[in-house]
Amino acid sequence: MNFLNNFYFQNINSKLIIILSILGLLPFFFGLIDLLLNKDNLFFVINLPKYYGSIILTFLGAVYWGIILNDSHKNLIPDKVKTYIICWSIIPSLWSSLILIFNHNITIIVLAICYIIVQFVDEFVTKYFKFPIWYLFLRRLLTIIVILILLFSYSLVMNV
Repeated sequence: MNFLNNFYFQNINSKLIIILSILGLLPFFFGLIDLLLNKDNLFFVINLPKYYGSIILTFLGAVYWGIILNDSHKNLIPDKVKTYIICWSIIPSLWSSLILIFNHNITIIVLAICYIIVQFVDEFVTKYFKFPIWYLFLRRLLTIIVILILLFSYSLVMNV
């Protein structure tokens, strides 16, 4: 928990967000362990890292829809940027739908690439919003972990 003490938090909700974000990695790890231990007879009926990763990818886009609706500083953001952010907010969900429609292992790699793209967008868009200083650091860390899990999951399903 020293990680949490290295940052200034305005309220207890900041710590809760970080803890829940880290706990949100558990389904990725459970799915990876299932793929690792039970390659031919999976405990989970689906490839959990792929399906859960698609749900989280959708969430990462939807965050911007909510931000545009609720940000008190949105009047300071140029209308063109707001339009791009609103349009962007649905793109990850469209990607997730396509990833889930196709039953091919390469979609796990496509999902990892989508996470990279979402991270680049986050890096660019955060300058328009008043996010806490720890937010981008947390997103980077979680994205790296998720991408590594997805790549490892892909290597496991390719060997089946």
